[in-house]
Amino acid sequence: MTLTTALLTAAAVAWTAQIILGYWQISRFNNAYAELARHSTYLGVGHSNGRFTPKILIILALDGDKRVSDSILMQGLTIFAAPQKLTQLHGMDYRDIDPAAIFPDKPRHQQALASALQHKD
Repeated sequence: MTLTTALLTAAAVAWTAQIILGYWQISRFNNAYAELARHSTYLGVGHSNGRFTPKILIILALDGDKRVSDSILMQGLTIFAAPQKLTQLHGMDYRDIDPAAIFPDKPRHQQALASALQHKD
């Protein structure tokens, strides 16, 4: 096997693995999102900006009283980022949530949470 063939084979395997693992991550996210949507009145979705930094995605599920009933936090650069819960927010009225107090040393988390909290009235 020549070096060129070996490199092309490695690239093809890496590309295929990226597609499969990316699909797996999207499926996990979609399942978590669908579960939130089934049991909430409103979903607030927010994300952080930045091109070369780990992305932060926060989804808040609000009940009829505009209290956080469930949540999802996804963060990371890789396809292995898994949905996590923000249990410290559960039960809070969305108007009482201060992103800076929840994430005092994490500005990208603050940005994503603030974005998820917009336009709820």
